[in-house]
Amino acid sequence: MPGQLPPQLSGLLINLCEAGRLFIKQHESKKTRMQAITDELVEISNNLKVVQNNLNKARLHGAVVEGVGVVTVGLAAAFLPAPGKLALCITGGTVAVCGVIWALTANATKAMTEIMSIIKIEDLGKELMEIIELLKGLLVDIKKVSRELEEKCSSLITPTRNQAKIGLTKTEELQQLLRQTATLSEKSKEVVDGTLNTLRQVKELLDFIITLTSNTLKTEDDAKLRDLITDSALLCENTVLEFAKMRNTLRDYLEKQAG
Repeated sequence: MPGQLPPQLSGLLINLCEAGRLFIKQHESKKTRMQAITDELVEISNNLKVVQNNLNKARLHGAVVEGVGVVTVGLAAAFLPAPGKLALCITGGTVAVCGVIWALTANATKAMTEIMSIIKIEDLGKELMEIIELLKGLLVDIKKVSRELEEKCSSLITPTRNQAKIGLTKTEELQQLLRQTATLSEKSKEVVDGTLNTLRQVKELLDFIITLTSNTLKTEDDAKLRDLITDSALLCENTVLEFAKMRNTLRDYLEKQAG
């Protein structure tokens, strides 16, 4: 279709199609890693929920324990699957030790963030932001060019005198292009806006993590960190889905223009 369009439109359509193909190419190369990172964040978020549930159970039982050695056992248990916890219980030799393990989950989230997860979350967040920024930049270009193409199409077919000049057939073709481009323009805007929300959320998480590196994690910090991880995981998960939908929208648009 580009060759059949007026010169002021054909160049824009070519640029839009090239930007669309580039987004599809980059998405295909990044989608597996992007999904893997998102899955890890969701898993960490879910694990934090389990830790918090164990904490609540321990508090309900009112278990209180002292002793550095037992504390170490309790914190280790927070990072082990059920068989590992059972082994520690057997090693401890008493049912009381099992109670101790669960009671000490009051510090499990703190231990996890300080010892294991905080560095991993930071690395995952930074890597994911790089990928999202790359794809977002391409979407911004698509949004800009599609909007300009939409406006120029509209200006050509709206005035009656212009319709008379370009003819009925051309007017119908331009109207079809206008509808297709308007859909693409709206979808790209929607995805860009959602992507910006995700980037802000992940940045807030990373900025908060920086404040934890030199300070002891307080109870309120602990809760905020859990919330930030959970919110970031959910938004990242949604962004992955929206990128896939955008890829499909672009494929459909490119097929229509090639036809």
